[in-house]
Amino acid sequence: MVKTGDMMSKPDAVEMHGCGWSWFSPKYLRKFAVFNVFMFVLSINAIIQGMMVNGFISTSISSIEKRFNLSSTKSGVFSATYDVAVAIMLIPLSYYAHRVNKVRCIGYGMFMVGIGALLLILPHFADGLYVVGAVRSDLCDSTRENSSCHSEQAASMYSYPLLLISQLFIGCGAAPLFTYGYSTIDEFDSHKRTGNNMAIFMGVSTVGPALAFIGGGYLLTIWGDIGKSNYLDYGITGPSDPRWYGAWWIGFLAAGLASFFTSLPLCMFPRKLNDTDERKKNDVVQTHAKLNVDFSGDKFAYFKIFKMFLFNKTCMALIAMQTAESMIMNGYITFIPKLFENLFGFSSSWASTMTGLIIVPMGLIGSFLGGKLGEKVENRFRPMIKMCMGLTIMMVITSSAFLLGCPRIEIAGMNSPYERESTIEHTTFSLTHPCNLRCQCDGLFNPVCAVETGISYFSPCHAGCSVNTDQFLVLFFSVRLLIQRVCIGAQDVMVPRNVYFTMLEILDSISFFLPLLSRYFVLFAFLSHTEDIFLFKMMLLKTKNRKMPVNQYPFQRQQQYR
Repeated sequence: MVKTGDMMSKPDAVEMHGCGWSWFSPKYLRKFAVFNVFMFVLSINAIIQGMMVNGFISTSISSIEKRFNLSSTKSGVFSATYDVAVAIMLIPLSYYAHRVNKVRCIGYGMFMVGIGALLLILPHFADGLYVVGAVRSDLCDSTRENSSCHSEQAASMYSYPLLLISQLFIGCGAAPLFTYGYSTIDEFDSHKRTGNNMAIFMGVSTVGPALAFIGGGYLLTIWGDIGKSNYLDYGITGPSDPRWYGAWWIGFLAAGLASFFTSLPLCMFPRKLNDTDERKKNDVVQTHAKLNVDFSGDKFAYFKIFKMFLFNKTCMALIAMQTAESMIMNGYITFIPKLFENLFGFSSSWASTMTGLIIVPMGLIGSFLGGKLGEKVENRFRPMIKMCMGLTIMMVITSSAFLLGCPRIEIAGMNSPYERESTIEHTTFSLTHPCNLRCQCDGLFNPVCAVETGISYFSPCHAGCSVNTDQFLVLFFSVRLLIQRVCIGAQDVMVPRNVYFTMLEILDSISFFLPLLSRYFVLFAFLSHTEDIFLFKMMLLKTKNRKMPVNQYPFQRQQQYR
């Protein structure tokens, strides 16, 4: 083993040792070219990037669909465009890693993120006011015209292309943050503190999505065309109205402006910090023997490094492991608000807030504790591998709780007859029944359940409910009481199926508490050893060759859409 102090003490002739840009590099900024200041600025940028990419996109996707009349396919392409841009940027970022100032590249990238954020909200202002359609009643009404035509928001032909272009800007700009961010943390400080530094960086990174989920949930309670129109003029009662349009764009505006300001300090950092030599003087090289190769001056170095770690079993196993975990976790974090909305009947604002409440504590605790555990064993291979294996096993065990389920819900007219006396074997199911024949029901799926009989129906209209008597809040669930007079009997009380199912069945069943608990354990276990996996990949290669395996990180997030 060799101390790296001597290797790090040879300064590059073209390196700057003070903060500045071009001709503007005053001496009084020299004291800021230290690791602690760099770490602080980098963490702030990670928070902003996380808010925009992993937070506001998820909370705003339903509002964007409504505002620009996008199908689920188009909104999926819109979300995946970010990952396509990141994947495209990986090759040039890896190839030019040792030829550029990495910190400044991160700063330039965050400036592009700000431009992308402003482009993203531009269609909101260019397309005029939000067009409010007619409310779709789910009650029985014999005087209503049964029509599938409803007024929809008209979007210009430029809106969707602008949305895609904005995602390209955000993806290209955000790519250097993590590809160069982790490698610079390792290069600027002692390897003994790398685990702790990465724990701090990853822990802070989870704050961004959490703030976005909580803040985005609040912004969705504000009328989208604030200052331009009044939702009361359209007959909209509030955020609970299905026609409500939240102010999703405010979050992107704030994050975009913040990106401009926080990118400037990054653009002023030198290639090498003033305290790097002092911090790394006692480091010991732990490079894998077969990978301890120097390709300096080789024009085919990029491809040789790629081949070298591609055929290294340890490195590829670690990359495959973390890629698989990231597929699960990023998909979970992205789509958990939709799950809360559809399964538990949460509003979009409360679903976003609930997601943030899950991510924040386990993200912070898992990241910081994982870094501290790695620091305790001085980031040595064998103890950290054992720790990661133990946490992975715990994650697999607790994840199995998601396989627990409840009995199949029987909905009258779909998989169960309206009459309880009928035999399923000889019954042809149909949503239309003599009890709702004159109700003029449409295809709006909003299941309800009869409290006394336990029978579920496709919607209050299909159950024959004609009166909405009351609406109140039980725990976090908005409960509607409807009087049903036709299909079952006189004045049978109906409640939404998801509320009834959650309140009476799930809260009395371990199948609710175990998945909820497993969410915390899975996030805790995953984030506790994620930074340690990055340490393994960087230890395997020579310091100059570490850019390649680290740059696969942004690619992992892309896999959730496959």
